[in-house]
Amino acid sequence: MPSNPQLKLMTELLHLEGVVVTNYQIITDIGIVLHLENMSRESQCIHCGSKTEKVHQNNELTIRDLPFGEQALYLRINRRQMRCEKCGKKFTEELNYLPKKRTYTDRFRKKIVAEVLNSDLKNTAERNGVSEQEIETMLKDLGEELITAKPQGLKKLGIDEIAMIKGKGNYYAVLVNIDTGKIIGLGEKRTEEALTEYLKHWEEEVLSQIEEVSIDLWIGYKNVAEKLMP
Repeated sequence: MPSNPQLKLMTELLHLEGVVVTNYQIITDIGIVLHLENMSRESQCIHCGSKTEKVHQNNELTIRDLPFGEQALYLRINRRQMRCEKCGKKFTEELNYLPKKRTYTDRFRKKIVAEVLNSDLKNTAERNGVSEQEIETMLKDLGEELITAKPQGLKKLGIDEIAMIKGKGNYYAVLVNIDTGKIIGLGEKRTEEALTEYLKHWEEEVLSQIEEVSIDLWIGYKNVAEKLMP
């Protein structure tokens, strides 16, 4: 059993808000498994907003996280199903580091998407021990999350692409805030029509503030930029 100083150090190295490391395993040819415990006993009801500590059921699962050096890192967590003491309804607690219905942390997803920008699905999948289907799901999830938000303080826009399969002409359009390096938009189709519609939902308040657009060589990006951000 690891000592308390060892567990404290691992918690600090993990740097994941709201959890502590209670145990760990090193499994040959698989990686490191950290067992985590939530620091807070209570959870907020998604139905009425009240806080409760009443646990209806424990649900243990293992999720992927950022690698630790050359080792793959897995987190063993308990995602509790709670019962609200005020309204009586059951709900699964929300964990800020875990996307809904997924088996990897949000920061692991961001790492994968960033790698795909400079590569393609096949090679990124092989390097990280995930499937191409999982990466497609990550891209779709991120795209759905981003389309509901309008970027703030956007001055320099980068328009890039992700190759689903190198050399096959199948691409995701990627919008990046050049100043921050963050992805702010993701579209499943790389066509003038699709990109125009995507950018239009930002409306004039965002588009009028853009001072510089950096684009890929594809002529469609140039046409869209000249039409919406002259």
